[in-house]
Amino acid sequence: MVDHVIPDNEPTVYVSGFDISNLGYEGKYWKNGASVILPKAASSISIEPLSIAVSGNDVHVVGFEGNAKFQTIGRYWKNGIVTELDGVPGILNEVVTSGNDVYIAGVGYAPDSSSTSATYWKNGKSVKLDNAVHGGAEAIAMSNNDVYIGGYTFTYLPGARTIATYWKNGIAIPLGDGSKFTSVKSIAVAGNDVHAVGYVVDDSTSNYIGRYWKNGVETPLTSGEKSSNFHVKVSGGDVYITGNDEISPGRYRAKYWKNGIPTTLDDTGASSTDIRGLYIVNNDVYVTGVSLYPVGWVAKYWKNGIPVNLSNGTTSAHPTSIFVVPQ
Repeated sequence: MVDHVIPDNEPTVYVSGFDISNLGYEGKYWKNGASVILPKAASSISIEPLSIAVSGNDVHVVGFEGNAKFQTIGRYWKNGIVTELDGVPGILNEVVTSGNDVYIAGVGYAPDSSSTSATYWKNGKSVKLDNAVHGGAEAIAMSNNDVYIGGYTFTYLPGARTIATYWKNGIAIPLGDGSKFTSVKSIAVAGNDVHAVGYVVDDSTSNYIGRYWKNGVETPLTSGEKSSNFHVKVSGGDVYITGNDEISPGRYRAKYWKNGIPTTLDDTGASSTDIRGLYIVNNDVYVTGVSLYPVGWVAKYWKNGIPVNLSNGTTSAHPTSIFVVPQ
């Protein structure tokens, strides 16, 4: 089903995601509102594409599949075809391109599956990160020839907590001090400035609370309410951040900030909205997410605050990221 087809003179909008129905999981991406199904292994019981990037005629999607043994297997699809990476990828969280190179951030298993490590892959080859064992790579960004990875480190020592971290060319730079659970979920670089967003866990409530770091300096995104799923992009000197905050138990409000000023996204008729992706093109702000209506979960994206539906609620559709190619 196509709810919305974009005219030829508009940018091309790609959204990765998945459907859940009585038939199980179905991985996909939408191109201008039309679904493209991604293949999964016969042994997989779930599939979740998490990130999409487009370079020339190539569409790159990464995510994971889950099997009946509750194991996750990282997956990379290039133009709809499963493409192998070296090592044992567990979850692939984000893909970006730079020139002819493809960079993927995620989590890799040790060869004997005894541990995991924050990892990134360049053109299919894994690259080691400093202090990465038991950690995770959630996000990746390129600036000139430098590779920035956002995620967390973890030691498994008694009382240890995840520490929000970013890596520049493999060298770990901690943003948390280990006193609370913290993690980076998205990273962007502009000039000499490194922008990262993620969360800190409130010990008293166990709530996740959004955080923004600029060059290592932490700034709360909310006044302390439960919040999650933050993304950051920088365009023309402006800093855009998306996320959700909880306005009542189980109900979330979607918003984005431009240079610290919030804008609440229209989800009229929905009981809750979850934001998953952000992209900026020619001063236009594209955000993707999912809203819960009486008919079910409806996948959508917003262009400058105007919603465009990608599904109709007959299945539980969940978009995960967005990429826009200008005309």
